[in-house]
Amino acid sequence: MLRLGLTGGIGAGKSTVAETLTELGAVVIDADRIAREVVEPGTDGLAAVVAAFGEDVLDEDGALDRPALGRIVFGDDAKRQQLNGILHPRIGARTAEMVAEAPDDAVVVHDVPLLVENGMGAAFALVVVVDAPVDVRVARLQETRGMSVEDARARIAAQADDDARRAAADVWLENAGAAGALREQVERLWHERLVPFARNIEHGEAAPVPTDVVAPADDRDVVAQRLAARLAVVGGERVRRVEHVGPGAIPGLPAPDVVDLLVVADRPGDELAEAFRAAGFPRTGPGRHGSADPARPARVLVLDGKSRREAKRATAIVEARDRARRDPDRVAADPAAVRAEVALP
Repeated sequence: MLRLGLTGGIGAGKSTVAETLTELGAVVIDADRIAREVVEPGTDGLAAVVAAFGEDVLDEDGALDRPALGRIVFGDDAKRQQLNGILHPRIGARTAEMVAEAPDDAVVVHDVPLLVENGMGAAFALVVVVDAPVDVRVARLQETRGMSVEDARARIAAQADDDARRAAADVWLENAGAAGALREQVERLWHERLVPFARNIEHGEAAPVPTDVVAPADDRDVVAQRLAARLAVVGGERVRRVEHVGPGAIPGLPAPDVVDLLVVADRPGDELAEAFRAAGFPRTGPGRHGSADPARPARVLVLDGKSRREAKRATAIVEARDRARRDPDRVAADPAAVRAEVALP
């Protein structure tokens, strides 16, 4: 099962992407819809909200009066945290139910409007961001939601900016044109990346690792940070640290387009390996994993932080990386030697 996060600013076209993925066969889980479901009339969620904030949060039909609740919690951190304490466990439980109901080979899309704002990217094996120029989004919001220009721009300004979204995005879908063009992008993404990714996870297979030396990409450290964050999240307390190592971790060094990561964990074993596989990093050998993503090859070396020998090995790998980073002149003068010195063993 491949679990990916889908997000985008208001008016960017996220709904079109979600609809297209549904048509293609994805299981789409809408976070906003679940948030509404858990406080529908007759639910224990609504009862808990009323018990916490009073009968004034109900409308005349006994349903949740969202504007009234918003006025109570707006600007009050304690009350907002109290509300989140009611909603988030219920939203999480319902989401887990829907994921459990999906087939093992499914592409499960979590439609989360505030994924970037809430720092949730590491919870998913892939993050897809749909975007459009601000002027285009403003025009759409005027046309589809009847917003004024001022209201539309205020809503856009209150959300994450492009820099934050790009840092979180594994896939960037530009939606400046007609809906048909966006659908074509989504269809290519589905067939060329998402379906093979899900298949690789299901069968525990890693994507091939390239060997050709290429010029360093501007974003390779950002990409490594995203992958490292996923391993740290899924590993939980067992993972002490995740380091970007290997030739790709050296600024300015031409290297194969692969992300090398070192994981130092406490007594790693089958349970951690299975967690990594489910997150998109299947095992390729003892203490080694690869990336199931056909568009983002990676190698992961897992060492036991409680083993003196393996802890020393981890230290040596990181120290080799740091020496190379401190000597850019040598990187430029003898790149082949530097690649050999920092290569993941």
